[in-house]
Amino acid sequence: MDKKTKDLAKEEASEDEGLAAASLREKIQTDYLWFASAALISVLAAFLRFFSLELKPLHHDEGVNGHFLTALFRTGEYHYDPSNYHGPDLYYLSLAFSKVFGLNTFSVRSSVAIFGFLTVVLALYFRKYIGKTGSLAAALMLALSPGMVFISRYFIHEILFIFLSLAIVLAVVLFFDRQKAGTGALIWMTLLMMLCFIPVSVMGISAFAGKNSSLIWGLGIAVLLVESVLIFFVMRMLIKWNGGRPVYLILASASAVLLYATKETAFITHGTMLIAVACVAAWFWLFSKAGVYSIRTKLVWSATGIAVLGGVVFSAVYSETLREFSRWFYGQFTPPLGPEQSWLFFIIALMGIVAAIAYFVFVLDTENGPAAEKPSYTFDENEWKNVDWILTSAAAAFVFSFLLVLFFTSFFKYPGDFSNFFSAYAFWAKTSSSDHTQSGYIGYVKWMLHLEAPLVFLSILGTLIAVIKTKSRFALFAGLWAFGLFLAYSIISYKTPWLALSFTLPMCLVGGYAINELISSKDRLQLFAGIVLAVMGTVVLTFQTYDLNFVRYDDESMPYVYAHTTRGFEDLMKEVKRIAAESSQKDDAAIEVVTDEYWPMPWYLNEYPNARFHGKLVNVTTSEMIIAKSGQLPDLPELYSRHFKFVGEWPLRPGVDLYLLVRNDLAGPNSKTIYEIEP
Repeated sequence: MDKKTKDLAKEEASEDEGLAAASLREKIQTDYLWFASAALISVLAAFLRFFSLELKPLHHDEGVNGHFLTALFRTGEYHYDPSNYHGPDLYYLSLAFSKVFGLNTFSVRSSVAIFGFLTVVLALYFRKYIGKTGSLAAALMLALSPGMVFISRYFIHEILFIFLSLAIVLAVVLFFDRQKAGTGALIWMTLLMMLCFIPVSVMGISAFAGKNSSLIWGLGIAVLLVESVLIFFVMRMLIKWNGGRPVYLILASASAVLLYATKETAFITHGTMLIAVACVAAWFWLFSKAGVYSIRTKLVWSATGIAVLGGVVFSAVYSETLREFSRWFYGQFTPPLGPEQSWLFFIIALMGIVAAIAYFVFVLDTENGPAAEKPSYTFDENEWKNVDWILTSAAAAFVFSFLLVLFFTSFFKYPGDFSNFFSAYAFWAKTSSSDHTQSGYIGYVKWMLHLEAPLVFLSILGTLIAVIKTKSRFALFAGLWAFGLFLAYSIISYKTPWLALSFTLPMCLVGGYAINELISSKDRLQLFAGIVLAVMGTVVLTFQTYDLNFVRYDDESMPYVYAHTTRGFEDLMKEVKRIAAESSQKDDAAIEVVTDEYWPMPWYLNEYPNARFHGKLVNVTTSEMIIAKSGQLPDLPELYSRHFKFVGEWPLRPGVDLYLLVRNDLAGPNSKTIYEIEP
């Protein structure tokens, strides 16, 4: 080789090294940008969930949950009751928060808000499956979703249910895709084992040591050290077992059983997931056949044409119904239902138009653009052979069975309660046949368009892209998961706004995928459409989240505000506590609650041992206060006019007003006789 040839080879090698270095620098910069964006989204999610967490008064259901938690906190007693429709795990998780931060509204709501925050964090782990931009977009939608934020600030089971649903999916995906367990999985597994063993040990120590605090502390520290050592050795063994890969399947099993320990509707979520997996497998199998993929464009255009034609026919046949729906939808953003927000209606309408245009632009690009690529598979099927399936499945089954018995027997304290787990479905079947909201089959359509419209448009677009591209199994799964749950809950008569979160979750994931595919496209129109949709969606969700969670949180015209306690109720509680403080009995003041509608009042009065909730009129003369409702007015003078005066009227929730009656010697100068109450 002559000198000239050698020099040329060196120059080419130098250029290759330079290009490789530049590519590496660009990748590092991109990763830095991604992690910075992920951190900002996480901070935003935390802020929206924890800021002013005590702002809105407790809901009826929060009060009921608080009642069970208070009993568990003070007496250590909890019996699973299937008629309560919800499982036991939330109470034990909230108990830990209450022991650390006290039995108060902030601590119990924090025990839920933390899982709302972690749900956003989990979405970021899907960047390999819906794209880097897609995972950020999905996490941002979860962080900003008005419903996700609103219910994350509620002490009810729903957000824990949502977190566990996503944890199942993530654990299964990572089990098939990774050869070794990651740090996050190992930490989660360690916490799971601590959850299994430490509470049982604490209860055993308490039963053995009685009230001897020194003995309790001594035994507690000793047992904690022993269990920590055991957990350490178990974790080391798991890490050595196939690189810790089985940990993912064990975590999926644990999340699945905890889903049942959260709400009985877990079987709907699991069933929908399995159906979605089967549909994805069938779809990819179909397009793997020779000849089918080559006619994909014709199939897409045929299906699109049929859909457009069907839409035109539907619009013609049901034109009046559509006009009524349009008037209803516009009315949600204008007086008298709420403040003037017509600008929001027009942005949402424009976003729907842009999403439709983006779809047609994408379809036009299917032959020449990225959409024409051959299907790729998320998982390397050859790697499945390295898994010890029998032992891994046995471990997962053991964890499922152990946790099921653990929670439904109150940590083995009441073995007889386990059968109640199966009884719960009989109670649920009765409840599911009643439509308490009177919303009909399209109830969720109305609610979602009102407060989650960007998610509706983007999830539909993302699902269509996933179907047409036949490239991302996970995106197609998320779209079918969302559609399946939406269909299931729409068919079931029983409807509450928070049930919509079950399909809002996968809608965010597949919506993020839509943004990723549009923004990463080389086609400028798709790129522009993706940016416009992302910006408009962020604006709409941000405003509606602020409006719902910090301004109109007790406004009945807002979908997620379902039979909510009005803010005036807290003024009543302040007045009750003020009068009790001025009485000679202080916190021992007798407070007789004679109305049958009083939740969440027990939570607000849980520090008053003589607060008695009769639920009906009773004859009392010496108690400091009586709380009745306006519907009982005709009977109040005869029972209480001699010994009590009327202090004021406060709302509990729409349609229910409460009266505060105070003993004569405690009544102020502005009080009235009961006869003076105006109905």
